[in-house]
Amino acid sequence: MLDKEIALQLVQGKSWHHDFEIIPGVRTRGSYDPSSLWKELELPQDMSGISLADVGASNGFFSFEAHQRGARVVAFDFRHKDNSGFGLAQYINGLNGIEHHQTNVLDISHEQYGKFDVVLALGLLYHVSDPYLALANCAGLSNDRLFLESYCIDKLLPGNLASEPVMRFIPDHTRFPEHGQVNADRSNFWGFTSKCLKLMLEDVGFAVERISVRGERVFIDARRVVKNDAATRLPMAYKTVPATPRGAEPNDPQAWKIF
Repeated sequence: MLDKEIALQLVQGKSWHHDFEIIPGVRTRGSYDPSSLWKELELPQDMSGISLADVGASNGFFSFEAHQRGARVVAFDFRHKDNSGFGLAQYINGLNGIEHHQTNVLDISHEQYGKFDVVLALGLLYHVSDPYLALANCAGLSNDRLFLESYCIDKLLPGNLASEPVMRFIPDHTRFPEHGQVNADRSNFWGFTSKCLKLMLEDVGFAVERISVRGERVFIDARRVVKNDAATRLPMAYKTVPATPRGAEPNDPQAWKIF
């Protein structure tokens, strides 16, 4: 653990997202306090023997909390850890037993990174251009639990639309200011109804066990119920069908295989 006075100098003046105490007396003063969401996950106090993937780890609050409870943690973020605050927080708190990968969620696969008992996809899906692929990749990492938290538009839609599986595109406010933007953040691509996210999770093989909407945020706790991706639409969504060679005689009706 780093000396407190040095740590304070390193932390001050940085643009933190997670507002948390890295070590006693050294707080990031970020824009968002994630402690209440951590409690809502209701993960066990002793996570020994549990593997957890933190996708979109940002400054690392959730990764550090799970690691301190004994979990094997692998973090993923589109920024390198030395440019996201994660590496600096690790340098200060000494929690170096966390594997960190700089990669986009659209490029993550369980074939490359393996499977985990728990996958966190918190504050993530509305920041990516292809949210179904992002969700499918996160789902692919999970053997059991998948926690999702996102921007939600239930309260913003008229009439019965709020209960429909609606996804709303958010244009780039720097180029199209007349359309507005959530928190003036150009990385926001989508808004979802809670029903939309629930059905997306079910579509990739999960059952929703808990769901709560608070204002413009939604939290979902889901568990894998379909063990084989072949039973879902995922092979149809992002893969190609293996070729069957044509017969030698093109005039033979049996030479052509139509799928």
